[in-house]
Amino acid sequence: MLFQDAEPLIFILWLILATVIVTLIIYLVVILLESKTKASDKKFLILLLAFVIVLLLPVILNAVNMVLGAIGDALAGIRDAIDGGGANYLTNLTPIIGFLILLVLVKFLIDLPWDKSVWVSLLTLFILYIMYSLIPELYTFLGFGF
Repeated sequence: MLFQDAEPLIFILWLILATVIVTLIIYLVVILLESKTKASDKKFLILLLAFVIVLLLPVILNAVNMVLGAIGDALAGIRDAIDGGGANYLTNLTPIIGFLILLVLVKFLIDLPWDKSVWVSLLTLFILYIMYSLIPELYTFLGFGF
């Protein structure tokens, strides 16, 4: 029953395509920064990392954004009660938290040094933002996104 409509099939196709693209990007960056043997040894973990990044990272960041939004609204309400000038800027930390989660995942799944993990994470995040801008169905299918 889930696949009677075309929308879930399109989502799965975009998910597979995005995972393949992110896997190739991470694989090429690991080849350039570390070595070809390291990238070849960690093929499965790079594929797993790409799948987690494409599917689970937006869900996690949406939850973080909701929590930060609730905390920020409470703090803005306190500020409004004092002098009427409160605003919620706490949700602007969501992309930073996403980068840090991505950095830790890259560091410990691919087993790279911290300096190379930063570059892999930055390039991957850059590609993800481009991909999610071009294909918004990837993160709007389930009603979440960052």
